[in-house]
Amino acid sequence: MLNSEEKTLNLYPIDYPFETLVARINSTPSKLILDPDFQRKYKWDKIGWERASKFIESCLMRIPLPSCYFAEDESGRHLVIDGVQRLTTIMKFLNDEFALEGMTTFRDLEGKKFSEIGKYAAELEATTIRCIVLRKENPKNLITEIFSRLNQGAVQLSPQEVRHALFPGSFDKLLDELAENPLIANFGMAEDSSRRKDSRESQEQVLRFFAFYHGMEKYEGNLKNFLDDYMQENKELAKRQISKMRHLFNSALEKCISVFGEDDVFTDTNKSRSKQGLVYYDLLMPTVGTLSDEIIEEKSEEIAAAFKSICRSEPFKRTVSQGLQKQSSIVRRRKLWDDSLQEVING
Repeated sequence: MLNSEEKTLNLYPIDYPFETLVARINSTPSKLILDPDFQRKYKWDKIGWERASKFIESCLMRIPLPSCYFAEDESGRHLVIDGVQRLTTIMKFLNDEFALEGMTTFRDLEGKKFSEIGKYAAELEATTIRCIVLRKENPKNLITEIFSRLNQGAVQLSPQEVRHALFPGSFDKLLDELAENPLIANFGMAEDSSRRKDSRESQEQVLRFFAFYHGMEKYEGNLKNFLDDYMQENKELAKRQISKMRHLFNSALEKCISVFGEDDVFTDTNKSRSKQGLVYYDLLMPTVGTLSDEIIEEKSEEIAAAFKSICRSEPFKRTVSQGLQKQSSIVRRRKLWDDSLQEVING
């Protein structure tokens, strides 16, 4: 829960000329982070450059532009949290990356690049756009909330898309890498399914493993905040730590597959139409996935049988029916399985 001070943003406005914005984007190191992978991909070049051209034409017509929002990071750089399409368009046009098309007011500029628009070039470079900078002192959960609100347009961003935008770094890249594993990428989908995952579902699934493995005792029942906090705390990790985490995840996944088989892993095989579920994934990856190779080799069948049995038990079923993300249910479910697993290991 935010206190009264944490509910008020610490920010300042600044009017940047286009020329300055592009210089900040192109500087080394960049002072304005505008990576196409930072938010959603650049969309204004889907079918030609007409939409981007309309924006440039609006600028030349001096139509007031919506504000852009930046978040200041610890090193003083500005991360774009709203306005990526507009700023990318400005950068691309001033860098001569496209020619104007579909012009209706400035028809004499049709087919021309920035270097070819003559007297309008200086006017465009001097055009300003209001930028709202959220200072680094703001609580990160408040920044996350603002980012989500600003991006609730035609398509609302998922919590993981927001994390991807606000917490870029080596850990985020690791999530991308591990999410490409076919078992994770196709998790919960039928073989003949035509659905394709979006909204970074697979990356969040990988994140869940690390968060519960390293900090289950910190979980208080709000999964979004729990994952937000973990990703913020670990956004920039050293290569050695990234390597360890990569091995940890891949090893856990391989051991779970070894015990349950690729077709049945993370499912309740008691059901006639078993389907992979995150409740089983969250339970098995940090437990079975971290057992020694010797135990996996010697006890695989017994572990699989014990899991099938626990899924049939009424106490376990109640933890599922009473709320998958409820703290008490997660703790109780984990305790039931830990006890059963220990009986197998020690038996």
